[in-house]
Amino acid sequence: MTEKVEGVFWERSDQLLENGFHIKFITMSSNSPLHWHKSMEVLFILNGRATVNLNGVKHKLNPLDMIVVDSAQVHDGIFALPQTMGVCIHISKNFMRKYLADIELLKFQCNPQKLLPGQKDVYNQICTYIKELTILYFHQSQSYQLKSSALVLEILADLVEHFSSPVSESLSVSAYNKLAQMEQICQFVEERHQDKITLQEGADELSLNKDYFCRFFKENMGVSFIQYVNQVRINHIYQDLIYTEDGIQEIMERHGFVNQKLFYRMFKETYDCTPAKLRQIARDNPYL
Repeated sequence: MTEKVEGVFWERSDQLLENGFHIKFITMSSNSPLHWHKSMEVLFILNGRATVNLNGVKHKLNPLDMIVVDSAQVHDGIFALPQTMGVCIHISKNFMRKYLADIELLKFQCNPQKLLPGQKDVYNQICTYIKELTILYFHQSQSYQLKSSALVLEILADLVEHFSSPVSESLSVSAYNKLAQMEQICQFVEERHQDKITLQEGADELSLNKDYFCRFFKENMGVSFIQYVNQVRINHIYQDLIYTEDGIQEIMERHGFVNQKLFYRMFKETYDCTPAKLRQIARDNPYL
């Protein structure tokens, strides 16, 4: 249970595919760049701190805070060093559709900074359910899957009743059409981030006019295309700073960053420390 796999120090994944949800208990030793899921994500911080950026708005999470990331909602995660641990639940729309045929016509918003009157008690109850999931995980009784499934259903019911609002059918269809294009361009950036990537190359990947592509990307990702490319590069640089002994300049150039001044400014803005300081924290922390 404590074997390090792909940057996660300990993890047990209960992939209840027949039920349509996935529970993970994870140590977040690396950050996630802008991305999205087709499923809904519920993130609960056990210890440490996190900053989750949802469509350009930053939400700071302290221990025992919870946030919901709706399907197709662009987000990233910055996790405090040396160690942030949490519970992550992904719930598929197919699963939700079994109970609510028009689930695509609902959008979900739930975070500790924007609770409306009457939502706080329900929010606290959802957090209690997630704590119970954690206790169930450590006890691992024969009824674990049954009880954990029941708790996920309780969480989903509260989210639908108290933290959802309607959207038009046309907006729902439009969001998923755009999702396919965004998946394509983000995969392109991931594969090419070490090279020089121009705005024109991004537009050509989607066969779009450059000016339209520029607006399209900013509207859907919340940052410009070039900003996104640099964020992907910085996330890779972060990994190499922690897990290799290579020089900072060498790592920076390996991942396509040629502007040193811009790199240091963006790195400090993202992680609130210098690359050298991050590496020192990692060396002093046995979990990284």
